[in-house]
Amino acid sequence: MMNKLIILTVLIAGMGIGWMLRDAGMSAPVVISQTPSLHENSYEAVSTADGSVDRSVIISSSHLNVNPVDEINQPTKQPLEPLAILLNTGQDAEAIEWYVSFERENGNVVSARHLINQQVNRREQRNDLPGAARLLSLFIEQLPHGFAERIALALIYQRQEEFYPALSVLFEAIPVASTTVELTQLDQLIIKTVKAADRDIFPDNIGAKIKLYQFLLQHRASDTQYYIELAKWLVKGTHLDAAIEQLNIVQYDPFVGDVAQQMLAEIERLRLKLLETPVALVRRGSHFMVDASLNHNEIRLLIDTGASLTVLDSAAAQLLGLDEFDALQRMQMNTANGVTEALLYRIDSMALGVFAVSSIDIAVVEHLDINGASGLLGMNFLEHFEFRIDQSDAQLFLKYRD
Repeated sequence: MMNKLIILTVLIAGMGIGWMLRDAGMSAPVVISQTPSLHENSYEAVSTADGSVDRSVIISSSHLNVNPVDEINQPTKQPLEPLAILLNTGQDAEAIEWYVSFERENGNVVSARHLINQQVNRREQRNDLPGAARLLSLFIEQLPHGFAERIALALIYQRQEEFYPALSVLFEAIPVASTTVELTQLDQLIIKTVKAADRDIFPDNIGAKIKLYQFLLQHRASDTQYYIELAKWLVKGTHLDAAIEQLNIVQYDPFVGDVAQQMLAEIERLRLKLLETPVALVRRGSHFMVDASLNHNEIRLLIDTGASLTVLDSAAAQLLGLDEFDALQRMQMNTANGVTEALLYRIDSMALGVFAVSSIDIAVVEHLDINGASGLLGMNFLEHFEFRIDQSDAQLFLKYRD
């Protein structure tokens, strides 16, 4: 009986306590937590009964400024996404500015650089070569050691046949190259580009050829072959003094010195062909005499434009070491003293000043009375030149015939 009474008392007491707790729970107020969420000035409603969050009553203040520190500290799944968007929308300058800022913040520039190069490749594949070149040019300005990017830009310029920009980029890459392999690759590309640029110019456009090699020497004066090429085109353009100036720089160079010296000799001969050069004369009454060199022996001759052959007296022939047995033939000649016998010879050279003729025939007679001269300068020498006599200044002007 006692046990039943105890159980009944416990049940009644439990029911009373339950009703008390029920009333207390229904009257508990809802309060606003002062703990900020991920956004500043945003708050959550929290039930004080069980501590759960009621998501339906979050209060947002999106119209307020977001703390940038909070944004930076938030984990980002794709940190290069802004760069990708700028590149894909063609905002190249902005993309490079973003890269520079990203680099300052110690971001993963290797991945960013790879992304930019990927964009360049995509544009090349779409044949958007100007777009690829524009992006690479902007990027290279921020890459002090971007050897691969410089080579890529030069190749793009080559594809567009823009050889001067291609060469400029290649020359700028020389101090960037850090290995023997890179330097070798660079030299080969420069040679290839120079040949392509040269082929692109018509052979008769001498001015453009000269401009090309002047440009090359401005950027790489150490390449002595450029001096030779420039001199060749200067000669073709008849800029002889300018060609001589270039060749003088390299005439003792171990690689091109021999070629330079040969060209200098050829230019001197060409100058004589192009320029009228005076030879001093000696006046004798109404006649003019000139000092000639026959087989390197100086002999004074009277100029006689009516004589078909150059003629020497026997004394001059002895000076030259001419022997009667060396004569080509005996012949008859008309002289001022009538018809006389002569011997015909062929000598190695005859010259007036710098003007020379090789392997030339002369006739030798026993006696000549020609006012103190040792012979006559005939037309078989003068016919090789355009000539005129300036009687007032006693000069014979000669120029090689074209």
